[in-house]
Amino acid sequence: MGRYQRKTDRQSWSQESMAGAIQEVLVGNMGYRRASKAYSVPQTTLERKVKEALQKKLSSEAAAVKMLGRYKTVFSEAQKKEFVQHLIHLEERLFGITLLDLRTLAFELAEKNNIPHVFNTEKRMAGKDWLYGFLKRHPRLVLRYPEKTSIARAKGFNRVAINAFFDLLDSLYSKYKFS
Repeated sequence: MGRYQRKTDRQSWSQESMAGAIQEVLVGNMGYRRASKAYSVPQTTLERKVKEALQKKLSSEAAAVKMLGRYKTVFSEAQKKEFVQHLIHLEERLFGITLLDLRTLAFELAEKNNIPHVFNTEKRMAGKDWLYGFLKRHPRLVLRYPEKTSIARAKGFNRVAINAFFDLLDSLYSKYKFS
C-alpha cells in the first residue's frame, strides 16, 4: 500500500540466508536449530519453509521467497508493462486520462481478464492506494485533466498557421543566434 508505514521488524532476514539454511536442512548437514543459528533466521520460519519446499517440491531459493502482506499483486509484470504502454500511447495521442479514468480502466482490465482483485465492485474502480502505488512505480506516466479546446484554437491549428509559426521561429533563431 502506498501510504502504509511498517510497524514491525518481521521478515528482517535475507532471502539468501534463508535459502542457505533450507538447503542445509534438506541435504541433512544441519538440523533446524543449528541452521537457524548459523544463518540467523527464525527457527519456526525455517521449519515452515522446509515443510513447504518438501510438499510443493520447490528449490531452496523458491521456498525462501518472502511473502508478507495481505494481498497479492493484481497484475503480472507483463500485464503491467502492457497497461503502461497503452496509457503512454493514449497520452502521446493527447487523449487525456484522469485519475478516476485510470482507476476505472484498471478495474475493467481485471474484470475482462478474470483476474482476482480486491478493487471496489460497487464503484467499479481500483482504490486510491493502488493508484498511488502504481503511479509511484511508473513515474513516466503523467496524468492530467484534459482541457477543452475552444473552436478558435482548434481552427487555428492548421498547416498554414503551424508553418507560419515555424518560419517565425527559424527567423528568430537566425536573428538572435540561439544555441
